[in-house]
Amino acid sequence: ETMTAAAMANKSFEILTPSHQVVVATAAAPGWFLTSFLPTLISVLVIVGVNVLSEHSSLAAAIATAPTGTPLSIWLMVQQHPTKKDKILVEFCWAVVKGVLATLAFAIASFIAAREKAGMWTTLGVGYTAWFGAFML
Repeated sequence: ETMTAAAMANKSFEILTPSHQVVVATAAAPGWFLTSFLPTLISVLVIVGVNVLSEHSSLAAAIATAPTGTPLSIWLMVQQHPTKKDKILVEFCWAVVKGVLATLAFAIASFIAAREKAGMWTTLGVGYTAWFGAFML
């Protein structure tokens, strides 16, 4: 069978066309600055802020519990999963809710232990036990 040049070009194009989808471009993953340096810097600033405000316990506690790492973590999770942003956002935010409720359990248990004059290490042990138990629910 004789084929024209155009028909041959079409045939060779069909042969060279991959049968699977190829992703040509993806979103760049966040760099070292956003994944390592910035969270560390924020943590250090929180510790310094708590230390500076240690004479004002309620203000120091407010800084210590402020959502500084959570927004950055949400942003990083969404950036690292560009094809599943909505699903990742829902799953991660639910895990944040669990973590916050577990932290509330830590705070309440620690408060009760401190009020009973349990001492720092016992208070922390009681708090972490409550946190772990609440998070596992």
